[in-house]
Amino acid sequence: MRNIAFILVLFFGVNTWAQDVHFSQFKVSSFLLNPALVGAQNNDYKAILQRKSQWASVSVPFNTLSFSLERKDILPSHNIGVQFLNDIAGDSRFKTTGINLGYAKKVVATADNLFSFGAGLGIFQRSIEFDDLVFNDPENFSNLNFIFPDVSIGIANFHTLNKQVILESGIAFYHINKPKQSLTDNDAIRLQQKMNIHTALNYAYTDNLNIQPKLVFSNQDADKEFLLGCDVNYLLEGEQDILLKSGIADRLNDALILYFGAEIEGFSCVVSYDVNTSSLTNASNNKGGFEFVLVYQWKSKKKKKIVEQEICPKYL
Repeated sequence: MRNIAFILVLFFGVNTWAQDVHFSQFKVSSFLLNPALVGAQNNDYKAILQRKSQWASVSVPFNTLSFSLERKDILPSHNIGVQFLNDIAGDSRFKTTGINLGYAKKVVATADNLFSFGAGLGIFQRSIEFDDLVFNDPENFSNLNFIFPDVSIGIANFHTLNKQVILESGIAFYHINKPKQSLTDNDAIRLQQKMNIHTALNYAYTDNLNIQPKLVFSNQDADKEFLLGCDVNYLLEGEQDILLKSGIADRLNDALILYFGAEIEGFSCVVSYDVNTSSLTNASNNKGGFEFVLVYQWKSKKKKKIVEQEICPKYL
């Protein structure tokens, strides 16, 4: 098992190019989907905690943790955000840790058509440990811990078709600078550029029921990923409104994703599970991994100006 884990690390980190960290609840993480979506929320602030654990049935779990904070309209039409990311993979503890900074500028084309242009800059560290690995032959790795910058850009469009339907779509490009990724100081080993194309249709079927079909296509060198899904949200009205969230998605030839959660007064929690459908099903027994997301949105408190009235003196 240790040899298998290390082979996977070498495959993604040395012999070819490292694949990106990605979540099943992809629309939550604007930094990893499209930097143009940073700050595209209803309220002024949005804080997100996202964690995924997978492949526990095959090897030491692969764990990914993300925390981000986004601010809408820090200046009119200007959004900013920051993300902390930590990913640890398998026995070798192949670790990716870093921070992403995001910026997005909104441009109103028409009353029903809004564009957003975004850019991201990340600083990441990657490292690997050999303590729990076994080698048949001596291996020479001279670059076991390295830091690299990462640059991304994107554009998104929000088009209101009518009172019930809003179409959201975009395209983003990651690793524009193609940072070095070799464990052996080989300059030819680079993090290959990646392209994300995404679209979602927000359909308000009734005042309480919202349906959102969505799809994402990603292409990174020879690796392609296609995800098709649909969210269904239902508002339970009462003394305290509760928005029930559910959905299903299929990452073709990889996993079937089921998720469910709820939102109350700006705070939401959604849990998803990946049912493995890839060629590893014999080893995984269709077990993939859990992912949970906590999101909190709030408005900034603006101080009200108090105008003091001057009392005129009375003269007799």
